[in-house]
Amino acid sequence: MTSLRKTFATAFCLCCAAAGLWAATANPEIRALQRPMTFIVPDASYSVEGAPDWLAIGEDSVWVSSKPTNAVVRLDLYSNRVLAKVMVKKPCSGLAIGAGSLWSPSCEGGTVDRIDIASAKVIAQIPVGPANTEGGIAFGGNAVWMPSDPKGVVSRIDPATNKVVAKIPVAPGSFTAIFAYGLVWVTSTEKNLVSVIHPVTNQVIAEIPVDAGPRFLTAGEGYVWTLNQTRGTVSKIDPRSRKVVATIDAGLPGPGGDISAGEGGVWLSMPGVPVTAIDPATNRVTAQFAGKGGDALRVGAGFVWLSNGKLSSVWRMTPEKVTRVAPHEWLLDAKKYDLDGSGVAAVALEDAVVFIPGEPLTLHMQATGSAASGEYVLKTLANGKSAEMAFVHSGQEWTATIQNTEPGWIHYSVCESATSKCSPALVVASPNTSVAYATHMLRLVPDGFLSPPPPAVAELTWHALEPQILPQDYLAVANMNTRKGPLGMVPDEDYGELKRHLWEFEQNSAYGWGLLTADEKEELACVYIQPSVKKDHDAIVIFWVTKHGAELGLEPILDHAVREWVKSSWPFHNAAYPGRDISMEQWKALPDAGE
Repeated sequence: MTSLRKTFATAFCLCCAAAGLWAATANPEIRALQRPMTFIVPDASYSVEGAPDWLAIGEDSVWVSSKPTNAVVRLDLYSNRVLAKVMVKKPCSGLAIGAGSLWSPSCEGGTVDRIDIASAKVIAQIPVGPANTEGGIAFGGNAVWMPSDPKGVVSRIDPATNKVVAKIPVAPGSFTAIFAYGLVWVTSTEKNLVSVIHPVTNQVIAEIPVDAGPRFLTAGEGYVWTLNQTRGTVSKIDPRSRKVVATIDAGLPGPGGDISAGEGGVWLSMPGVPVTAIDPATNRVTAQFAGKGGDALRVGAGFVWLSNGKLSSVWRMTPEKVTRVAPHEWLLDAKKYDLDGSGVAAVALEDAVVFIPGEPLTLHMQATGSAASGEYVLKTLANGKSAEMAFVHSGQEWTATIQNTEPGWIHYSVCESATSKCSPALVVASPNTSVAYATHMLRLVPDGFLSPPPPAVAELTWHALEPQILPQDYLAVANMNTRKGPLGMVPDEDYGELKRHLWEFEQNSAYGWGLLTADEKEELACVYIQPSVKKDHDAIVIFWVTKHGAELGLEPILDHAVREWVKSSWPFHNAAYPGRDISMEQWKALPDAGE
């Protein structure tokens, strides 16, 4: 998709420059990696009143603090539902889980509030406060560890008695603690070091110099990592030698932020740069996203969790949601095939995401081993017209270009010329929107806009339309409540549709969700928000339910929730509901908006 990439890359750079979405960094390699935060489509978005901040991940739920509302909130691990709310006076300086409890420092109360996880109730308040509002509390070695005095003290709390049983001297300006590799690790922002406490002796056994301004730290992927606020670096500490083995330029100087390790990466958040990923093997930044959102961040239960304090939301996303929209080679997403029957998938074909009508579409393939000496053709079927063209070999890959593209679907396969054996067809779709919206000449929403958390509808989970839910979506479309005839689409075509839906969501040019049951086995409804093609309307909102959804009485509930959500949370002046407030025939007869 050379032409599409080139077209969008140009539009992307112009938009980011105009909107001021580039984050300030002197490192040209990191700057080249930066993408807008809008590119990330979370698996779930939770609505949390106030300003969600500190996160802690338990076995079956996630906890997040909200200082303005004096609350700690429990989130369901796999849906986007809020399960409980516990009152804590001005919760701050982290959260920790251990001994069947959540431990939450209270800045106003000067206490550590112990919350029973089973009952979601405060069962004790230990009279010791955090050293700073921006810090961290830890649990490990059957104890709670919290920096409690800016002069340099870590308090050890015994969960059996709910009392402070030791006050351990550390370097002044120590605000954050973690427990990892059998030890307590504490950063000193003032002295630029990490103190290591042995939990058996309550003694500092090492002080490790790191880069300037360390505050938040994490452990995972075999190391301890500190986020150093002065120069925006990350220090990588070997827990065995207790020495810094790498200092990584993350391009993230400034106050605030967070760091967490796991799921194959080191993850950072900073105001203005909500998500950064570092490869722990190469010590290099692999992805960075600039824009609104972010601050606190945790990794766990197979997901990256991000608090968007100013947006009153928490995101849950798989690491792949970040890496797939970071710059990468087409081969990472390619489909591989065994065309010669050798049992080896030696031919890789690009799985194109979308194409722009009127622009050429270039597709890539690669053959390895004995397959590399063959010749290949691209076979296509578009709008009932078949065509084929030779793949041109250049270097390590082959390319073929479709010159004349029209709106709709393109089915395409790679075929071995000598045997005429072809791969199963892939499908790529054109955008639902006009070319002007697809290429950002026109905008549905302002630059940098992040879609707001969706409303609660029964106990259903909102899931962005994407290939991950192909089986559920195809069955739902086939059983749409208003369907009067057979479904004119095969699963491969719905796969192409879902790739396109996800791409439009990432580009902020159109949005689509499937509403799934709590176990995510069945899709009961779909909601779409798209640009309007009619004059005097800036958006259209379409939604439908399946036959089963209608039987469950979902239609009126969804209608009310979606309308209130669009009215209160989206930047539209006059959204239309064709097929509901106006018939489709009347809608089509309205004057066109034009480009």
